[in-house]
Amino acid sequence: MLASARLGDGDAFTSTWHRLVERHSTSGPIPAIELIQSPGRYSLLGDLPYREQIEGIEYLFSYQIPEGREAEVYGLIHNLRFYLENLLVGAYVHGLDEGSIECLPALPVIKAISEGSIDVVEKILSIHGPFSDKMLLEKIEEYVKDIRQSGVEVIVMDELIRRAFAPARPIGETLDRLREHTGGDDEPIIEVLSERETEFLIEGSRDLLSALHEAHPDDHRLIRKMYWVLKLEERSDDALMLAEQYPFLKQGDGSFYSLKLEALISSDKEAAFQLLLGEMREKRMLRRYIDLFELALALDRMDEVSSLRRTFAAKRITEVTHMLNALDRLKKGKVKGGLALIDRAIGSGFPEDLALMISAHSLLSAGYPKRVVGLCETMLESSLPPADVYPLLIRAYRELGREAEAREAEAAFEALQRPEA
Repeated sequence: MLASARLGDGDAFTSTWHRLVERHSTSGPIPAIELIQSPGRYSLLGDLPYREQIEGIEYLFSYQIPEGREAEVYGLIHNLRFYLENLLVGAYVHGLDEGSIECLPALPVIKAISEGSIDVVEKILSIHGPFSDKMLLEKIEEYVKDIRQSGVEVIVMDELIRRAFAPARPIGETLDRLREHTGGDDEPIIEVLSERETEFLIEGSRDLLSALHEAHPDDHRLIRKMYWVLKLEERSDDALMLAEQYPFLKQGDGSFYSLKLEALISSDKEAAFQLLLGEMREKRMLRRYIDLFELALALDRMDEVSSLRRTFAAKRITEVTHMLNALDRLKKGKVKGGLALIDRAIGSGFPEDLALMISAHSLLSAGYPKRVVGLCETMLESSLPPADVYPLLIRAYRELGREAEAREAEAAFEALQRPEA
């Protein structure tokens, strides 16, 4: 059929096309929703290489053949968009996400394909005229935007990679180069920066994000991306300052309170404990229970943790439920049952070292110093820091009236605290 058209035989092209349309039953009106969902089902040219697919569509216009033409135009635009999307995925998955720059030579090629696709699509659409179906028109406009955005994306990627290896290059120069490609429009650049989360490009994007934020201070996408970068770089204080400046960052972001908790643990344990306890009472951050128990041990506030027993039981966090039940039994003097529950907590996933420390503290508070001595001897042979164990051992010896052993433990504890000569 295409050969006939190339030889100038329009009649042969037309008759062959009509036979194909009849054979594949694509002559009647096609519902827009079906064409959008399955363009390949209705396109006769869609399996050809792009050059021949485009050529065939142009002949349909040249010879004024309306049958099946709209499906072919839609199918071409759909396929071009899908092809470019796959190329971009390849560049990310097999290149940038693995920290490799081997995809760098491919970026100008993807850009050229994007620009060439836009030229072809705009030419065909100018001949076709407006689509009558609103749903189909909206889909085509979306795909054309995606095709154009693919070209912008690889330009931004290329610049970010180069900045990652030459961060000293003036940011104004980079932004000017990008704006040249977008006609001075920052929107496509912002879209790329805000949607892609490639860690490898952070070094190149940090200054660019700041420069764009200066130009567009109210753009939430840029602010969210700056927040994401700060968290990824573990700059917790800066991330928290940004979240305090822009409260919308806290909404739907469970990591905000985790960041705040980390900052407080290193600066104000009391505030960290109150924050975590309050969040857990609201059934949030329950998986941070290790931090809660460690803070409770450091502040001697284990009784307050016990109030969360029903919350953890309702959420079926078994290891914590066993531990809190164990503490309740130890408090009531039921040592054997309490220790059995602690073993069950460890078996369910509660960290063993932390469980031993909790056991020792609880037994000491319940008036069982002899058992604490045995536990401390076990802990001194484990991976637990001896500096955490000796204060318990010293107190247990004293409560047993074993002063000589208490002084020996004190001497060992003081030796640990002395700087090495």
